[in-house]
Amino acid sequence: MQRYLMNFNTRTMETRRTECLVIGSGVAGLTAAVQLARHGHHVLLAVRDTLADSNTANAQGGIAAAFGKDDNPELHLQDTLVAGAGLSDEDVSRLVVTEGPDDIRWLAKNGAEFDRTKDGSLALGREGCHSRQRIVHSHGDATGAEVARALRAMAESEPNIQPLEGCYIVDLLTHEGRCYGAIALWHGRKLALRATHTVLATGGLGRLFLHTTNPEGATGSGLALAARAGAEVADMEFVQFHPTALALDGCPNFLISEAVRGAGAHLLNLDEERFMPQCHPMAELAPRDVVARCIFREMTKANATHIWLDARCIEGVAQKFPMIAATCRDYGIDIEKDLIPIAPAAHYMMGGIKTDHWGRTNITGLYACGEAACTGLQGANRLASNSLLEGLVFGRRCATIIGKARLPQAEPDLYWREAALDETPLEFTAADTARSEQIMSRYLGITRTADALDRAQQSLTEIAGIYEGCAARTIADLDLRARLTCDLLIVKAAQRRQESRGAHYRSDYPHKDEALRQHFSDQLTTPSDAHTRTENVAASELLSPAFA
Repeated sequence: MQRYLMNFNTRTMETRRTECLVIGSGVAGLTAAVQLARHGHHVLLAVRDTLADSNTANAQGGIAAAFGKDDNPELHLQDTLVAGAGLSDEDVSRLVVTEGPDDIRWLAKNGAEFDRTKDGSLALGREGCHSRQRIVHSHGDATGAEVARALRAMAESEPNIQPLEGCYIVDLLTHEGRCYGAIALWHGRKLALRATHTVLATGGLGRLFLHTTNPEGATGSGLALAARAGAEVADMEFVQFHPTALALDGCPNFLISEAVRGAGAHLLNLDEERFMPQCHPMAELAPRDVVARCIFREMTKANATHIWLDARCIEGVAQKFPMIAATCRDYGIDIEKDLIPIAPAAHYMMGGIKTDHWGRTNITGLYACGEAACTGLQGANRLASNSLLEGLVFGRRCATIIGKARLPQAEPDLYWREAALDETPLEFTAADTARSEQIMSRYLGITRTADALDRAQQSLTEIAGIYEGCAARTIADLDLRARLTCDLLIVKAAQRRQESRGAHYRSDYPHKDEALRQHFSDQLTTPSDAHTRTENVAASELLSPAFA
């Protein structure tokens, strides 16, 4: 596996130095940055586009937390464990559901506006697999946008945070098992970001698939660069497909929140018949993997590209879900009168960069939080609205442990030089990107088989082989390399798990196997041998023109 994707020389490159480098502007990254800044740390906040662009802003449903009078963290814990299909880490899950309410109070204290009842208490909704009303929401169905707004306002007011927008992270700088920052592309030029602590909060990888609720940048880039540096990744087979994305020709895959079903909406097949009561005791509120598979089955039987979501039975549905109502209206659908065409779409990665309870990876000085991380909370199938909660809790926990760390500052005479990659331009990027999406959607979607996985591995390996040893030259090139790295990690994990559990369904192994009730992790290389083409050179050494 190719360690670095571009030729570079940190001795001659433009360099920015910081105590803490935070990569990503979603709930996890912004929480980490704000918490670090408020504890006196200097933070360089690197974001791919702008501070306003993140998957967090698209989150509709809300944040799960035990605020109700009939609720408590133990009940939330049990629902999390049930949804996780036996793979949610109980200790991690307990700390998240226990600490999470205080993090939501912190958000509210710092300007986030949540919907409330007449007596001023939080208005709580319900979503799939939750036994209680515990979904905190904002403006009906715009919770993520409000959380992102509040965190962004905090970040912009912190003098210790320096935003670096339009910054694409190419690779992590590592040496002898420690991370010293990253190499980035910024306004067309290479930039060395030297840091004592690096926090990856780069989000998910839904864009590996043709149909997804994720934004353009969700290509698994952060996960891939961590894996190339020797970070452990875990649970890569578990990709959650959201059951209800708007399915119309020419329409983006807009998410129809699970909260709509929580408020009483029904799923109907093309004959306008309910089918979920026959599939699961919780009907439309069954775990997401169950609902997605049942919808997929109905679509397959009818050879259809969608089924129906019926929200007409919900009193005042357009007022309760204004963003969904407005988007549907743009495409000619009145959710108070019309059935909504929906289909499953790739939505959330349960696996990711393996961390401990504080967001630390196996590489010293490297942390991960949010969807890019695998903390053990989500297990084989994320419980609805636990994602924003995890981002809040682990963003803060990363900041806390960094504040306690006693790592030396990056050595000023430590630098890297790399000139082993072929710079010849390759012109297949767009076609190979499209091909990889088709492969992932066809062979690693809602249902999988050994034959399909073998076909995917062969095809993806062939594509990856074209680029081995070649330098990436554009953002599109870099995204394709990230995609292929993540694609192959998912294939390998799916081949190994010869059972069906949570979001991973093997039609050739349709049942759970308790012998496989365990987490599988992978390492593309080890941190100690990830640097075979990297040199630690004394600052006094003269550089060869080949590396200039």
